[in-house]
Parts: sequence; C-alpha cells; structure tokens
Amino acid sequence: MPRLEERRLQQLRGSSYVLTLPKDWVEELGLGKGSSVFLLAEPGLLIVVPSEKAGGLLVDIDLDVVGEKRLEDVTRVLYKIGASQVRFRTRAAVQELMSRLRRLRREIHGFIVTTPRENQVEGAFSDEVFASLDQGVRVFLMTLASAAQTAVRQEEMKDIDALPDEVADCRLYAHALFRHVSGLLTKPSRDIVIQAISLASVIATRLLDLCNSFEDVVSSRTGIGLSENLIIFAELVSELTDAIGGDHDSLERVGGKVEKMLADEAVRDCKCYVLFRTLSQAINSLRDLYLLKTVIAA
Repeated sequence: MPRLEERRLQQLRGSSYVLTLPKDWVEELGLGKGSSVFLLAEPGLLIVVPSEKAGGLLVDIDLDVVGEKRLEDVTRVLYKIGASQVRFRTRAAVQELMSRLRRLRREIHGFIVTTPRENQVEGAFSDEVFASLDQGVRVFLMTLASAAQTAVRQEEMKDIDALPDEVADCRLYAHALFRHVSGLLTKPSRDIVIQAISLASVIATRLLDLCNSFEDVVSSRTGIGLSENLIIFAELVSELTDAIGGDHDSLERVGGKVEKMLADEAVRDCKCYVLFRTLSQAINSLRDLYLLKTVIAA
C-alpha cells in the first residue's frame, strides 16, 4: 500500500542536493550501498525506481496455499506485471507442474522452467520483447491482421492448420505488450511521457481484449457473412497498423471507418459486432494517447 511521508532536502558543498530514502523501502527491494536506481523527472514530479542492476521481482508462492488450479493464472499475471522470476513450492509431483508451465510458452515469450530442488519449480521470464510502445502495438496488429487473413482462407478452403498458431502468436504479443507497459515506470523511455502511462495501460488492456474477441469469433466458425466481415476487419487492422506512430488524423480516419461498420445492421446481427466494437475502443484509446503526447510535447 502506498505510504506518504515528508522528508527534507539537504545541500552538499556546491550545488548538489541530497534526499534520503526510507530504510524499509530500500531493504524491501533488496537494495543496499552501491545499488543503482533510476530517477524519472517531470515538472513537479520525481520518481525513484530500482534499475535492472538491482535485480528484478522474484515472487515466492506456496501452491498448497494458493491452490494448484491457479498455477497458470498466477504465472500469466506475474509476467504481465513485469516480474522476472517466480518460485513455486509444492508437495505435489513437480513433473506435472512442469508440463503445465511449459505449455504457457505459447503465451509467454522466452519462459524458462526449471526444478532446482525437490518440491520446487522455478520460472524465469525473458527480457522485453519490444523496444517501444509503438513497436509493440504495430507488431501485435500485424500479427492480428495476418491471423484474420488466415481465418478467411480457412473458411474458404476448410483445410488450413496455421490459424491456431497465429492466434497463439497474437496472444503472446498481447501479453508481451502488457508486460512492456508495466515496465515503463521502472525503465525510462523517451517513447512516452510519465503522464501518459495510465493511457498506455488502457491500450494494452484493449488490445488483449481484441485478441480475446478475435479468438472467440474464429473459434465459433459460425455467423452470417463471417468471411466478408473478417476480410474487412483485416483491412482495417492493416490501416491501423500504418497509422501507428503517425498523426492523430490517421487514427481518426480508421476510427471513422470502424464506426460505419458498427452502424451497419448486417454487422449488428452477427458475432463480429463485438469484435468491431472492441477494435473501436482500442482505436479511441490510441487516439487519446497520441493526442496527449502531442499536447504535452507542444
């Protein structure tokens, strides 16, 4: 829980000022003399966070308390919030847990699982997949557009096996993007100002919802005009991909096309409506972010 306390600045000889850090905070994060921290400075705001040299977040979990059925859910959540390692302690057979965790590699980039000792399983999460928020959004959208095109071919040919892998890639990149946004506070980036991090979190959530909606549509393989709507969806996602990193007007143009689709009675009566609605919400969040960045940078 956040703690608020007042501390006084001290001045050294010359022009430097010193601010002491709470002992509990330092020890809680495993820091000490010589540890490195980042200072994220904005007008009227200074945030102190541990650097990578200070070590990542290691979470120790007793599965006998949390419950084995939550193994996958806990792992996904820890990855998305930026944890570096997770240690599971259990009295159950570790081989079964290892198998379940290894299957998560389709959703979690570079996930490594080991058994350092009896009744213990450790998972290590890889470094960041994306160098910037724009890159992460672009990669996800390109993968989603490709998956939509594959879904159309599957509807037409009924014998394409690539779709499950492409949907899994969409989920992997959606989770990796969520992890990237979670790390923005601890890894300074010129890509996004501090005030916009909350909007970036909304975008990461919207895109994960978009992945879920797409998977729901293609897994059902039913609906009036499914192929036609998926073709349009793939085209709109491709246009959105090109608009990322551009001006606010480009996003508005794509958003306008999606809104026209939502107003079509034919779409309202099919399962694709939720998919286009989720895409519209994602575009609106992206527009908010780029507008904020433009205003603050002006």
